[in-house]
Amino acid sequence: MATQDTHAQETHATATDPVCGMQVDPAMAAGTSEYQGTTYSFCSAGCKRQFDKDPQRYLEQPPQQ
Repeated sequence: MATQDTHAQETHATATDPVCGMQVDPAMAAGTSEYQGTTYSFCSAGCKRQFDKDPQRYLEQPPQQ
């Protein structure tokens, strides 16, 4: 007889840091910024600073790696 695992699997939504492309857990992000009604999460304070200087730059081109 097969047994069923009734424990719910925890799923964590991730966000993509728009500066470097890294996957970030928004709950653990080093920082967030809101731009045009959207909240962006960052892997580091450095990526957040870069984004805050010129958000449109990072939204118009693919993330830098």
